[in-house]
Amino acid sequence: MNARAGTEFPQVMGGAKPSMDYAELRRDPEYAELNRALLDLVPVGSGPSVLDLGCGDGAVSEQLLLRDPAMSLVGADPDPALLDEARARLGHRGRFVVGDAASVSRLFPRDAFDTVVLANCIHLVPDLAEALDAIGEVLAGGGRLVFNSAFYSGAEDAADVPVYAELVGTARRVARKRGLPLARSAAGRPAGLRRSAGDYQAALAAGGFTGVATTERAFTLGRRFLTALCSTPMFATAALPGIDRHIAAELLTETLERQYRRAPFTITRRCVYFSAIRP
Repeated sequence: MNARAGTEFPQVMGGAKPSMDYAELRRDPEYAELNRALLDLVPVGSGPSVLDLGCGDGAVSEQLLLRDPAMSLVGADPDPALLDEARARLGHRGRFVVGDAASVSRLFPRDAFDTVVLANCIHLVPDLAEALDAIGEVLAGGGRLVFNSAFYSGAEDAADVPVYAELVGTARRVARKRGLPLARSAAGRPAGLRRSAGDYQAALAAGGFTGVATTERAFTLGRRFLTALCSTPMFATAALPGIDRHIAAELLTETLERQYRRAPFTITRRCVYFSAIRP
């Protein structure tokens, strides 16, 4: 995602340890293209103050600064190790602080930013209303919130659901044969994965945001994307609950490579984009 050219925001799930397991997904060029459309929603010019919330290793922060070198950029993420990478990437061009979506109103003064960006991480925010309230406090009047997600109810193309089902079902059968402790359900599965585009629209309206613009784009993604997706804790723990996420990721990747070793394949996935104004 960054997850994310997007980054992911794993700590906001409620204490889960952030990890580098999203690195492959962030580096995937198809995933980067999926996120590039988000950058087009960010206003440029006049030296704006921008918060890249869930900035991870600074990949999106770097792209934002390339588009508008005059902006004053702050990145926030709950993972100090990723923030060290962001500082190494950008040096003095940005300021980076430890924090999650719900904490921004405690970290920054009111009306501190002209724009807040969440690049493909909103689905990992557990309490959307709380996060939007906090973001609304640090956005200046007339400021813009932009975010996207390729992980929401309706993101998968109906024709591709059997691909996911076959992959997960085969991996589960292999896990059982190997005596791995497969649970019935995934504890702590992010609630955001069950949100729909309509849920985000309703939350923005309830949070007092106006001028809400929503678009959905479909992307054709190949094996590299799905392999990278299998390596993320979000997907691995949901597919193979009860199994160590690293082992689960390895098993899913192994299953994917075995099933599609000879036949190239693609999947279609939608990404939803939002832009909203704080009155």
